[in-house]
Amino acid sequence: STFMMYLGLKKEYLSTPHHTIVFSEDYHKNVIEIFETKKLSSNPSLYIQNPCVTDDSLAPAGKSAVYILVPVPNNTSGIDWDKEKETFRDLVLDTISKRTEMKDIRENIEEEIILTPKDWQDKKSVYYGATFNLAHNIGQMLYLRPHNRFEEYDNCYIVGGGTHPGSGLPTIYESAKISVSLLEKDLE
Repeated sequence: STFMMYLGLKKEYLSTPHHTIVFSEDYHKNVIEIFETKKLSSNPSLYIQNPCVTDDSLAPAGKSAVYILVPVPNNTSGIDWDKEKETFRDLVLDTISKRTEMKDIRENIEEEIILTPKDWQDKKSVYYGATFNLAHNIGQMLYLRPHNRFEEYDNCYIVGGGTHPGSGLPTIYESAKISVSLLEKDLE
């Protein structure tokens, strides 16, 4: 799943690129914690999107809109997000302050939305808060994902990140095009 932070910042971060990946100092351990032991990492990896350096119309003049994605276990982990949310938020902001050019990010937050795996499940209806769908492994990539027409049922079509061709907006849009094309052929 993902722990997401959407931040409105009262400062531009022009030295931070559009895309920044901060790998855990022990990436192997971080991956084991996400997929096997299913616990929150004390040293997470994270992705920061700072799109205002590419398109300054995405925030008011002199400000930034930043999105932070932290891979975490889905809700099969039993993590109590009501209890862990603020502590994990602080860990993420500390990591950004220490390991990127955004040293003063914390004091520049004007607006903040956080989505935990619990929020993905309860507020967005994402099963187990599993934002990467059934599995994020080679057996669930591209053609190996469930196809856009159910094989078990006539006239049942599916679309989205959990179906062929995969997750991410461009492929989700392509999934929709595939499903529509199948539906149109079946209705001819």
